[in-house]
Amino acid sequence: MRSDSRAAQVVALAAEQGGVVTSRQARAVTSVSVQQLKRMVDSGVLERLHHGLYRLARMPEDVHLEERVAWLALDPGSVVWERLDQPVPTGVLSHRTAAALHRLGDLDADVVELTAMRRIRLSLPAVVVHRGVLSREDWQLVDGLPVTTPARTIADLAAAGTDAGHLASVVRDALTRGLVTVEEVVAVLSPYAFDYGHRALDGQGFLEVLIAQAGVPTTMLAVADLVRKNSTTAAPATGVAPDARQLDVAALMKAVTESPQARDALMRTFAAALGQSTATASDTDADPGVAVSAQQNADGTSKTGSDRTARTARSARTVDR
Repeated sequence: MRSDSRAAQVVALAAEQGGVVTSRQARAVTSVSVQQLKRMVDSGVLERLHHGLYRLARMPEDVHLEERVAWLALDPGSVVWERLDQPVPTGVLSHRTAAALHRLGDLDADVVELTAMRRIRLSLPAVVVHRGVLSREDWQLVDGLPVTTPARTIADLAAAGTDAGHLASVVRDALTRGLVTVEEVVAVLSPYAFDYGHRALDGQGFLEVLIAQAGVPTTMLAVADLVRKNSTTAAPATGVAPDARQLDVAALMKAVTESPQARDALMRTFAAALGQSTATASDTDADPGVAVSAQQNADGTSKTGSDRTARTARSARTVDR
């Protein structure tokens, strides 16, 4: 009877962690033995993923299973909720993996990349652990996983020497979706401008080249940034977060109504899209219907088809930044 009770506790523990549990967690929390874990595998309750890592059988497919397993393996003795209470939960998912989780750009994420503050070696295949400095402001939760923020992700990709074309697609999506501001991107790109052939610390020039390379009109970028800033300012005043799409449309309408610069920028963008002259567009008055169309246009701009390719098995290695 005691064995059945411990098995039930292991199942409950795994369920709280997205269906995955380590043998060290199970032993620490439920006092289950290695032999009992083996019997749970033999009876079909658990599936063995790797040495010391198990998954509940017959669970719905987890599209982030590889990322979840890799993150758990960084600290297999601590349960998830304890780690997430820490300023830095023994490393976070980063670089290309973070870009994929945020749905930014069109990078191939064929390995799981993480960043930890100390050297950690994992025996898992297709996992890379970078070493770097992290703070609580550098990560956020995405589908229950700790992931570097969009701004930190851009900085990590630039530091890693990601080719400018792919970096541009990440920056484009982050900006047009309002996940970062222009100022934030300039700040994180500045230290790496010289490495990409720009003047030292010229983050603004670096960003302008990336935006041009990504094919985003600067007028649309200006409007997207206005939307983001208006949305951020308006949120605390209401106390209730409205639907994201409604908030964006309302903020865009407000920006276009109150700002002649934003209205002119929007008109120039429409003129370019419709093949009309800039002069004709600048004389056109914006109305709410136009603003809604602009939001639809901005939504279309942010789609990049960033479906991830199948992962290939690679040896795990630790990379020092």
